[in-house]
Amino acid sequence: YVHPDKILKNVGAQPGDLLVITKPLGTGVLTTGAKADLVSKEDYNAMTCSMATLNARAAEAAQTFPDVHACTDITGFGLLGHAYEMAEGSESTLKLFSKKLPLLHGARELAEMGIIPAGAYRNLDYVKPRLTVAESVQQARVDLISDPQTSSGLLVALPMEDAGALLAALRERDPDSAIIGAVVAQTEHTLEIV
Repeated sequence: YVHPDKILKNVGAQPGDLLVITKPLGTGVLTTGAKADLVSKEDYNAMTCSMATLNARAAEAAQTFPDVHACTDITGFGLLGHAYEMAEGSESTLKLFSKKLPLLHGARELAEMGIIPAGAYRNLDYVKPRLTVAESVQQARVDLISDPQTSSGLLVALPMEDAGALLAALRERDPDSAIIGAVVAQTEHTLEIV
């Protein structure tokens, strides 16, 4: 049961909102690398620890901010797919800051080697018609944004003036939480990666 005043929906993001993510990305890339014995024991353990950390506390922290406009968990459609869904449902454009993404240790290196799960390509193909990527963005970053996640974090859209306070509250429990984007007025592209 959920109190009607405490429901966080995946739509309703508004221009001017910032986007906060509560966990690092890279579980799909790391599990793919692990199958080829390319992931250290330390990186594998850090990944499984991240996956085992529930989103309950992050959701509780978000619920203390009455102006959270949208919230969704990041799973198999990757950050790309879930951000796309939030943008479409909110009739806005989401701008993702590729260099601000928190990543699990080792994920970027594997992505740069081309160790990408097939699901990432399906996620990218689905969103590609409504996506624009700045020329300066590395392909590995796009791949990690598309990477299908297992038990990843939350993506929260809330007013700029509240984002810093939410981030501070989250970092007490989830030190990899970060501001990774912004909501802007709807353009011809639903998502922009910069």
